[in-house]
Amino acid sequence: MRTVDDSNQEPPPIARTRAVEVFGNRFGRLFNDETVSPSGSPGNYLRWQWSTSGVVVVPSGPAGVALVPMYRYALGTASLEFPRGARDPGEQAHETAVRELREEAGLVATSVHEVGMLHPETGLIETPVHVYRAIVDPSQSVAAQPETMESVCNPIWVPWGDLGSWLRAGRITCGVTLAALTLAVAARHIDTAYPTDQPPESESGLMQP
Repeated sequence: MRTVDDSNQEPPPIARTRAVEVFGNRFGRLFNDETVSPSGSPGNYLRWQWSTSGVVVVPSGPAGVALVPMYRYALGTASLEFPRGARDPGEQAHETAVRELREEAGLVATSVHEVGMLHPETGLIETPVHVYRAIVDPSQSVAAQPETMESVCNPIWVPWGDLGSWLRAGRITCGVTLAALTLAVAARHIDTAYPTDQPPESESGLMQP
């Protein structure tokens, strides 16, 4: 069993010998790279590269956190998720967070704070996603303006203390949303100077079994 003392050890890399692009559009590029395993065996590895880095935003307000019901074509059903998307050319990540929040949820951020970074699928996607927590005032909500191929409903507000039961019931299954929630909760508990809209005890239900 590994201990903290050897946690800085790294496994040998899988080397890329040639990048082979097999598909591309305005969103990104798919590669089927030629690779060599640590043992020296040749092979191939799929790799997706988004055109720009992504952003996911955790909307937080007096009622808790907001999740948006989004129809996901790949799943053939709706999924409860935090707003997210790619940066537009020349756009800063925090600006993307504000824009995506407004477009997909109709929520207006009064402040945004970066809480971390994640890789949504380490076996395939190389592009990182920046995670922001946004403080919002629901009374300032506007009409959502999703893109043509996006289908969303009004956001659902979930109290911090109820999130644990929602997770255990499998109501939230989006990996990016779950990872973003973890970073937001960690930042909320670790950084005592972090701006909050709820007292610390309001999130205690998330940590209970």
